[in-house]
Amino acid sequence: MAARGQNISLVFPRVSLLPLGIGSSRKWLCRACMPSPSRTQKIMEGLSSGIEAGGAGGASSYAALKRVDVQWLQMRTQKSVTGPKPEVAVRNTGRCLEIASEPKVYDVIVCGGTLGIFVAAALSLKGFDVAVIEKGKLQGRVQDWNISRKELDELVKSGLLSYEDLQNVVSTEFNPNRCGFKGSLEVWVEDILNLGVSPFKLVEVIKTKFLKMGGVILEGSAVSKLKVFDDAVELLLDNNKTLYSRLVIDAMGNFSPIVQQIRCGQKPDGICLVVGTCARGFQKNSTSDILYSTHPSIPLGESNIQFFWEAFPAGSGPKDRTTYLFSYMDVNPQCPSLEEMLELYWDLLPEYQDVELNDLEILRVLFGIFPTYRSRHEDSLMFSLPFFFFNN
Repeated sequence: MAARGQNISLVFPRVSLLPLGIGSSRKWLCRACMPSPSRTQKIMEGLSSGIEAGGAGGASSYAALKRVDVQWLQMRTQKSVTGPKPEVAVRNTGRCLEIASEPKVYDVIVCGGTLGIFVAAALSLKGFDVAVIEKGKLQGRVQDWNISRKELDELVKSGLLSYEDLQNVVSTEFNPNRCGFKGSLEVWVEDILNLGVSPFKLVEVIKTKFLKMGGVILEGSAVSKLKVFDDAVELLLDNNKTLYSRLVIDAMGNFSPIVQQIRCGQKPDGICLVVGTCARGFQKNSTSDILYSTHPSIPLGESNIQFFWEAFPAGSGPKDRTTYLFSYMDVNPQCPSLEEMLELYWDLLPEYQDVELNDLEILRVLFGIFPTYRSRHEDSLMFSLPFFFFNN
């Protein structure tokens, strides 16, 4: 992720994604089939790593891309297995507070801070004694979040933000917003995902309010074990510290160790793959795309995939624009990697946004995987209160 003042311009020859054949038999010649280093690698290794944050889009280095691609490869090639499960959370009978050496007992402990800090602050406003555990530094990513004002106003109504806070965290506002397929009917709407919000500023505001209300944040700490008793949960952290809480909320996302325990051996049914950039140099930058498709399904790797675009003006500058290429698909070994999707992204972006890659200054490269399941695992309710799963 590029740090401020350290952005670079990239100049490289454009290699087109060439259509071969006509009609339904058309194939695409993809740069992902070419030898390494890939165009994606060259671009990403030329960017400063910058500040990395937790959550989707929090890291944008080439090394981070390869780590996620390894996860994705393992996910799509695995077979559902049976056998012993990793035990991060275990159910114990009896009561623990009567014999606990640590006298402090929280009402709620939230595991995972990027989104969990909002839940924690809301509970603190209600008078609960709350702590947040975050394995890294609790901070928002540099890349904008897109949201509608009506949704953002809920934070004001709840008391988490003032209207002054809201104005400070909104980085850009734009209208109208497009949905459609190229060559077909386009629908233009107003005030839908038309605000760009700085997660870095927003999380910092909520974090400051949470601490002023008496909340506790434990950064650089990860949960290694949870023991669920009748009266409370005993949390063992990786720094050998022990905490107690009457309720634990898991806000660590799809790759939470607790979710991994619940889903152990279960292959995802579907996946959403997302790649994109925030780049500078867009002359046309006053509207957004919520959902737009420029092509019919495209063969990539060994899959035939329907791709969609999103595009939003970015708050970092008047010519800065965030564009995402994403798709939903069943999970199978033939699915493309994120790097393959990025190679496709570089080829399709110029036609989509009517811009040459040579004219763009790449600020950040974005990517993420979001697995889905048709139903909750049979063991997902194995822990009754005081244990609660959030955002999974």
